[in-house]
Amino acid sequence: MRISKLQVVIFLLLAEAAVGQNARFSQLGTSTQMFNPSLTGRFDGKARFGALYSIQESDFATTHHQNAFLEYKFGKYRSSGDEDYRYVAKTDGKKVTAEAKDKITEPSSNRPAGYWAAGLNYYRYGHSDMPITGEFYSASFARHFYPKRNKYWGLGAQVTYAKGKLDETDGMKYDREISGNGFTYPYGTPGGRIGDNNYVDVNVGGYYGMVTEPVAFEIGGAMYHLFYPKNDIVGQDDEKKLRHRVTAHSMLRLRLNNKWGIVQKNYYWQEGMYLRSRRFNADSMHIDDFWAGLEFYKTQPEKNINFSFGLYTRSFRTVMPYANLYLGKVVNLRASYEQPLNFGKFNAYTAQRLELALILSYKKNTNPGTEFYRKVNFW
Repeated sequence: MRISKLQVVIFLLLAEAAVGQNARFSQLGTSTQMFNPSLTGRFDGKARFGALYSIQESDFATTHHQNAFLEYKFGKYRSSGDEDYRYVAKTDGKKVTAEAKDKITEPSSNRPAGYWAAGLNYYRYGHSDMPITGEFYSASFARHFYPKRNKYWGLGAQVTYAKGKLDETDGMKYDREISGNGFTYPYGTPGGRIGDNNYVDVNVGGYYGMVTEPVAFEIGGAMYHLFYPKNDIVGQDDEKKLRHRVTAHSMLRLRLNNKWGIVQKNYYWQEGMYLRSRRFNADSMHIDDFWAGLEFYKTQPEKNINFSFGLYTRSFRTVMPYANLYLGKVVNLRASYEQPLNFGKFNAYTAQRLELALILSYKKNTNPGTEFYRKVNFW
């Protein structure tokens, strides 16, 4: 049975088979509501606010992306049979305050209770030289379940209002690799066009995970554009609709040594932006991206200021160093830089991304490395 579970985990980590809203960030795990609505509320604490800013450049264009989100948990966070969801645990002789939702519990009869979570997300992309800009306003709800003390799963749904604007008199520097898209744009035809469009989108997702001290894993997936919203920014083609986008992720946590642990994450994102039009015979937009990387955590931090780091790649075309600084239990600063890896026999991929993120947590219970091998949340 254990061998079968391990085979499933290895398969999910290596597979590149899923179909998937417009992943232009390097730090995909920072903006989880854009990737999977069921991950709303998957963090340690009562509430958190985050903001991410991304400067993206290529040989053809420059654009800026902004993302802000707010998440809040509802309900009592306690273990079944306990009077209080908070308890004092000992780790190497040190006392730490923990939350049942953030880790596996002892004894086994203390099964964590489920809870609800809600989130708001705002995303914008655009630049003064780029003809198209987009704004996306989302509201997410998720239900998280703990059927056993070390197993958990969740479901989530999201409604998004998307608003796009086209003004080719502002400039014609455009590159679909760094543009956020969400709207079809027949780039390359004569300029001077002005247009706008908006639509409502519905998205759903789910995840499942299990935690033991030696190993932990999580898998999940989401489907966006459930009702194929029309998204032609020019308003000339009624056949232009967003395809279903399905994303998938996996997470594996392992022990490296007595002082350091690793978290390995994969994301797959196939961006079928819109269907081929019979009227204009336009080529359908189809971008595949696959993120893979490792994050390193100090498992027994002695100070409130802690540092973790990682290294990711996007479809093996780029390399992304990633730094994570925690200032106590409230402030989390994240920074990454994505550099293309170009070789002579491949077409050049020139997109570069510098990203900075700030996350503020409310009523967070433990520092990231404390009780690391029993933790549930790594977002």
